[in-house]
Amino acid sequence: MLEFRVVLVEPSFEESIGFVARAMKNFGLSNLHLVNPRTVLGRSGRMRGGHAQDVLDSIVEHRSLKDALEGLHLSIGTTAQRSYVASNLVRKPVTPRELGHVLKNRAGTVGIVFGREGTGLTDVELGHCDATLTIPAVSEYQTLNLSHAAAIVFYELHVAAGESSMDGLASERVKKTILSFLSNSALRSGIEEHDRALLTRAFRNVLGRSAIRQREGSLLAEVLRRISEALSQTKEPDDSGTLSVVTETETETRGWAEVTSGLPQRHDS
Repeated sequence: MLEFRVVLVEPSFEESIGFVARAMKNFGLSNLHLVNPRTVLGRSGRMRGGHAQDVLDSIVEHRSLKDALEGLHLSIGTTAQRSYVASNLVRKPVTPRELGHVLKNRAGTVGIVFGREGTGLTDVELGHCDATLTIPAVSEYQTLNLSHAAAIVFYELHVAAGESSMDGLASERVKKTILSFLSNSALRSGIEEHDRALLTRAFRNVLGRSAIRQREGSLLAEVLRRISEALSQTKEPDDSGTLSVVTETETETRGWAEVTSGLPQRHDS
């Protein structure tokens, strides 16, 4: 089944925390995490929380967004700002409905990250997430109130969770393995560092938006491993960058190597 973790980055107002918790309660969510809150939850925030006091009582606080994302299968950063610059692949978002659609028939833990009330999430913070999400609104005023935006997202997740199954999402370890072998292959192919970074971000967007399954991710990692190995036997990389080494030992926990037996084994002559 699908489970969700709601992450608020540096909320400035206790009322915002209370309103988000109330919206979570409406849609059956209970896992609320805060990153460096700029306020203390008090009477005013709890009043806004209504019947979601259990959600507020179980809040988990973190010092960094990276810590708050630990253990997730998929992380989604929210933003009201789209980018129309081709090279800014971080701000190429999906909509809540599109996210709900790709999460149908999936199982795993998904994190939804909301930014500050005034400025949202930075590009660096969005870069920590697997994909980004925005709520379509009129161009004259695209930014929604935090709790209003949260309620819209929670509704779509609630619908998706009702149709979820045990088809597990790829683990973060599998996705990192895929990106590592992709980067290695690009390096050995002579692709320059800047273009490799764009390629890796683009591929991470694809993985995030597709909510790739564990078996799909494992098979993809194995194919990319073989490509990387084949390239290493034909030529040395022109770039002086350091190759990232990922071994089967490092990925043995729900790792990509566990489910690649469906691929024909390569025999060297």
